[in-house]
Parts: sequence; C-alpha cells; structure tokens
Amino acid sequence: MITKKRITASLLAAPAAFAFAAPVQAQVAGIAYANPTTVVGNSKAFAAANQQISTTYKTSFDQILQRRQAMQKEVEPLLVQIDTNKDKQISDDELKAAQAAKNPALDKLAAARTAAETEINKLSNPASRAELFAIESILRKYEAAQLAVVTAKKISVVLSPEVFMYAPDSADISSAITAEIDKSTPSVSIAPPADWEPGRETLAIQQQLVQIAQVRAYQQQAQQRPAGGAPAPAAAPAAGGKPAAAKPAEPR
Repeated sequence: MITKKRITASLLAAPAAFAFAAPVQAQVAGIAYANPTTVVGNSKAFAAANQQISTTYKTSFDQILQRRQAMQKEVEPLLVQIDTNKDKQISDDELKAAQAAKNPALDKLAAARTAAETEINKLSNPASRAELFAIESILRKYEAAQLAVVTAKKISVVLSPEVFMYAPDSADISSAITAEIDKSTPSVSIAPPADWEPGRETLAIQQQLVQIAQVRAYQQQAQQRPAGGAPAPAAAPAAGGKPAAAKPAEPR
C-alpha cells in the first residue's frame, strides 16, 4: 500500500544530518584501510563548516522549509482525488486506475514536484556550494594526514575498504587520519572564489554523505513507526552527527 504520507514524504524528502558512530582504529600486520568520506564527515572542520553554513544561510533554509510546507498543502487535495475509497491510503490499484484514466491529478502532482524542486534547488545551491568548498579544503589535508598515520603506525599498505573480503575494525585508520586533520585544520572557509568549481571526488563525497544521512533518517523513522500504523513523521536529526565508516563485512 502506498500511503499519502509516503507519497508526500517522497516529494518533500530533504537531506538530513549525519549521526553514525566512528569505529576503532589501529594497525593490522602492516595493512590498513581508510575511507575519505568517513574522514571528512567526522572531522572537526566539517562540523564547524556545517554549523557556520546553518547560520549564514538560515534565511535560505527557512525559505526552503516554507516552500516544502506550501507544496504539501498543494498536493494534499490532489492525493485525495486519487484516494477513491477515502481510506487515506493510495493502493497500487488506485494508482493504476488513476494512470489508466489519465487522471489530471497525476500531472498536477508531477508539476508541483518539479516546480518545488526547481525553487528549492535554487535556494539551496549557495549552501551546497559552501559545503563543497569545505569538503574540498579538508581533502587537501588528507594526503599529509594519511602519511603521518602511516609513518607513526609503520603501515605498509593502505587500501579502500571495498577490496577486503574481511577485516577487523582495528584495520581501519580513518579515525586516526581524522585526528591528524583535526590537529592541523580544525576549521576551513565556506566562501569559495567566484570562479571555483568542485572536483569530482568532492562531489562524490558530498553525495555519499547525503546518502548516509538519508539512510540514517529512514532508519530512525522506521524505529519510531507505530506497530500496525501509518509511518510516523521523521524525527529531526541531531545536528553535528557523524557518518559511519564503510568497512569490510564481518564473517557470519
């Protein structure tokens, strides 16, 4: 069954903050792994940058919230038109029936979503660009920080976690690299030059952080869902949370 709340939530989905625990770090037989996304997301500089962005772009964030609320009011009567049995749920059959009948409410829903996304993207672009600049500034410190950890721990090889079939938490040096960056760079600028463009790795890391945050938000929503009831509204995520490190699977 597809509930109105689920459809509305998919239209209004927004990035959430990160709230994952960091793993233990150590050396294992000269071989270690590290995840740049985890390093960046758990750094003091990234937390400070997000705090500064929240303050600097508060007006934009308020406008985004207002736009989402306006769209929610706009789509509610359209969802009612598709909910033919008025049970406040939209079944697959009701959705198929609306498509077969070419119900104009479907086109209006799509148009409302497109219009809202266009406005929200325009409002969020400056803050997103500021975050990308912060991420890239932190990444510039990554190589030196990794070298310091490798030297201190006498590590011979550092790999990405995806190449392992199995490795214990102690093989992960992500938090050690983060600690090195925290010592040298506790904060970074969120004001990119006018002609600055983010690199591919920067864009990829931002996307990964957003995905981690969304997964966490969905998990929190599932935990708060009443038994046998409709999905509960997602709780506001804790600010300044941290992403979990990607690590090889533990043996079962």
